Amino acid sequence: MEQRAESIEHILHEAEEGKIHLSEGQIHNLENQAKYFHEHAGHESTHSKMAMIIIFALVAFQFVLLWWKKHHYRSYQATTTIGLWLIPFVFALQSGMKQFATVWFLFTLLNSWIIYKATRKPLHHMTPKVVYKWYWVIYQISYVTGIIGYGMMFLTFMGFGVTPPKEGEEPKTSFLVTWGLTFLTYGIYFGILGRDFVEFCTESMASTLGYYTKDGFPRKHLRLGVCAICGIHVSNAISTIDAHGHLQTPVVLQPSPNGAPVEPSIKLNCGHEFHEECIRGWCLIGKKDMCPYCKEKVDLRAFKTNPWDTTQQLYLNLLDALRYMIVWQPVIMGLVQFGFYMTGMQ
Repeated sequence: MEQRAESIEHILHEAEEGKIHLSEGQIHNLENQAKYFHEHAGHESTHSKMAMIIIFALVAFQFVLLWWKKHHYRSYQATTTIGLWLIPFVFALQSGMKQFATVWFLFTLLNSWIIYKATRKPLHHMTPKVVYKWYWVIYQISYVTGIIGYGMMFLTFMGFGVTPPKEGEEPKTSFLVTWGLTFLTYGIYFGILGRDFVEFCTESMASTLGYYTKDGFPRKHLRLGVCAICGIHVSNAISTIDAHGHLQTPVVLQPSPNGAPVEPSIKLNCGHEFHEECIRGWCLIGKKDMCPYCKEKVDLRAFKTNPWDTTQQLYLNLLDALRYMIVWQPVIMGLVQFGFYMTGMQ
């Protein structure tokens, strides 16, 4: 590192003599690099130890998190959701990211109203549909926003919107890179946040009605023709699921009174009937792959009626995988950095 510092100082000396032209920003960066190399000269072995500690910490914490998630899922999920909700907002305030903080505040305000509706007792029969509709909109917006951001980043990598800097000028960040990262970040973050909150709302609403419990038997008996998600009788337009996991065309047993529109319903293989909008929200949005009442497995292929549903499900799976990086990665690195500080390792 001492040799690198000397090389940088030589470049700075030539710049002072006018042999080479450097901008003020370039000179400032080189001075910081030279200072860093001087301070860390002879610390190569320490840096190797620090790298090994970081790798070990990441692997060890992964096992701890897996054990926590397996044996205490509710506390793990609650802690993850709170961390996912608050940590990025705190970072945004510290970094002066007013735009993100504003969007976060508006989302929190509307989402708090949705959570309030989902936790009321008694539960209004329209609440499940409102809740699932809200999070369906959040998923669609986050999906489209993420795709736009990815597309802008891809165009940048292909060379679009990139202007080579003139001699002596610092390279400027492309417009596509700035907004591409912004759209991609917003899409992923709010998609994951909505993904966690809807799971809490889903279980809260189902438990309130009494037809669903996470463990054990339901508190109430489900009457024939009643939807266990909203507690309202299903319509006569009932679809069934065949052996290949496909929905069969609904058959209307009798017309609706007064010519009212018939709300489509689905009869699962276990025999329980649900409004199509309710069971789609429960399975695709609420992350449940079982009957809310008897907990028999549900073939999710039956609810993916078009390529958009399949693509969206892949995107939702990606959001689940990225949760660890957004929430626990900063926490782990923060603990490691605190350990380095306490032991005097720099």
